[in-house]
Amino acid sequence: MRMLRRGSSMYRCMLVVATVATACGRYGAQATVTIAVTGPGVVRTSNLEGDCHATCWFSVEREVPVRLEPVASSRAVFVGWSGACSGTGPCDLKPAVDVSVAATFAPTTPHRLQVSLNGSGEVRSDPPGIDCPRICAADFPEGTPVSLFASAAAGWGFTGFDGACAGSGCTVALGADAAAVATFVQNPVQLAVQVGGGGRVFSTPGAIDCPGVCSAIFAPGTALRLTASAAAGSTFAGFSGACSGAACSLRLSTSAAVFASFSAIPMFKVAVVLAGGGVGRVISNPPAIDCPGNCEARFPEGAAVTLSATPDPLSRFARFGGSCGGAGCSLTLSADAAIVAQFEPRRYQVVDLGLPSGGSWSAPAGISRKGTLVAGTWGGAQQMFIWDGAMHDSAFAPAYVAAVNDNGVVVGAAPAGYDWHAFRWKADSATDLGTLGGAGSNALAINRDGTIVGWAQRPDGQQRAVSWSSDGMVDFGSFADAGCSVAYGINSDGVIVGSSCTPGAGVRAARFRGPGLIDDLGSLGGTTAALAISDQGLIVGYSYLPSGAYHGFLYADGKMIDAGSLPGMPHSQLVAVNGAGLAVGFASDGNGLVRGVVYGGGRMVDLNSVVDPTQYAVGQASGIDEAGNIAVSGVSGGRTRALLLRPSD
Repeated sequence: MRMLRRGSSMYRCMLVVATVATACGRYGAQATVTIAVTGPGVVRTSNLEGDCHATCWFSVEREVPVRLEPVASSRAVFVGWSGACSGTGPCDLKPAVDVSVAATFAPTTPHRLQVSLNGSGEVRSDPPGIDCPRICAADFPEGTPVSLFASAAAGWGFTGFDGACAGSGCTVALGADAAAVATFVQNPVQLAVQVGGGGRVFSTPGAIDCPGVCSAIFAPGTALRLTASAAAGSTFAGFSGACSGAACSLRLSTSAAVFASFSAIPMFKVAVVLAGGGVGRVISNPPAIDCPGNCEARFPEGAAVTLSATPDPLSRFARFGGSCGGAGCSLTLSADAAIVAQFEPRRYQVVDLGLPSGGSWSAPAGISRKGTLVAGTWGGAQQMFIWDGAMHDSAFAPAYVAAVNDNGVVVGAAPAGYDWHAFRWKADSATDLGTLGGAGSNALAINRDGTIVGWAQRPDGQQRAVSWSSDGMVDFGSFADAGCSVAYGINSDGVIVGSSCTPGAGVRAARFRGPGLIDDLGSLGGTTAALAISDQGLIVGYSYLPSGAYHGFLYADGKMIDAGSLPGMPHSQLVAVNGAGLAVGFASDGNGLVRGVVYGGGRMVDLNSVVDPTQYAVGQASGIDEAGNIAVSGVSGGRTRALLLRPSD
């Protein structure tokens, strides 16, 4: 190489060239970046004042970092780089030389997201587009991640998504059309009931019974009916809250509360006082009063209360007084009430049966069941009479008359040689009923069918209870194999009562159900006899007491009941009884004073205290019919007369 001398013209020229070359080298070391954009998109870089939409270039110093960012348009995607860049992300360069890059964009195919709702609620999307139930479908670019958000309506709960999503959350990256279902269910609803006052509320369907169970959970939409029931002494005032008024029917869509109001009904007292000389009972409807016993009760205002009065068998109801008057008592309560119920002794009218022509006395033996006939004896010389509304002489003179039935058959005992024989008399014809082979017999009772009972002697002289009928004579036997027995009474069913000797207990009251079929009715402490039996099975008679006195008895329900006696009279007998349970007989002081008595309702009454004014003192009662008419002997001026006592009312 050839060297140039400093200062020579050639040197100076070379120096200039070198300087220029150095300067030109320093300012010319740049690289040009050329960008080509294809499709719907831009390339963004800080080296350009705006986005590059088509073909752009810029220069930078060599190896200075350059960042290129692809930005796809709406509904487009970045396909990728070519040239100096590759891939689909931002491109970072340090160009040492000029470079070219190409960015390719392609339009996207939109995909539809469809939302359906089960139940009541809302679903919204992010990015926006869906706002269901108003807008339930929207199109999104392919690949767009879409999130759905569910919100339940009041009273409902969100249970989850189905379809393109599952569970409580939903985010879908759309690569194709998609559908999602959001399900909402109604929340269970509660009905609460509150009761104020005295009463009860229950629901249909049954779940609430308040007080007690006052709230319950129901399925939404349940149709309910509430029923109010006031307690005694209260009235239902009405519903309030979710219901109003007297009735409550509702369909539950949300929880609800109902208040039931009950108000106290004013209560008024009804008081009953029993008055008069009789005995009776007063009961109320509705039940509360049963006097004597419970004679006062309180009833609600406006209650309709009816009082009913029932006298005992020996009394009659006279009237109501006080807050009621007359025979009946019905009240509608607006204040306290006081009522007097007056009972009086049942009274009897005295009917004198008279005397046959030439007679000076008469005495009844019995009265038929229907009261159509009375039989007895009269005299002068003892003879039999029949009364059928008028007195008739039978022209028959028995020793003893015992009974008569409604067919006009009279029974008793009549002389037969040196003894008495039982007889049956009808229409002026008497029949000797015979004996069991012994000397005597006696007929003591007859029923409506004509069966006669009494006693007859056997050849050994022993008396036995017997019956006479169309089948002949029947011996009913005795408690003791060879002992005595007597039949005193018979009812319409053929049940016979009387007495029987026992092996070791003396004479006892007996019921004969057939030959040898004998029931021991017991005793009040000594000898006892059953004298009559009603068609209802009530048995009366008498029994000696340990004291030596004797008392009438009533036998019912397997028990012998002491009927007592009148004050000052230690002795009594009951000789007849009717279907109403009224029994008659006599009481005695043991010294000849005899008083006719009637027994019923657990009381014995002197007939002399309940007959209308009469000249006669009522002595022994011998019979009573089903209507309560009583055959008695009355004494006036030392003479005895057959009387009939008829109930006054």
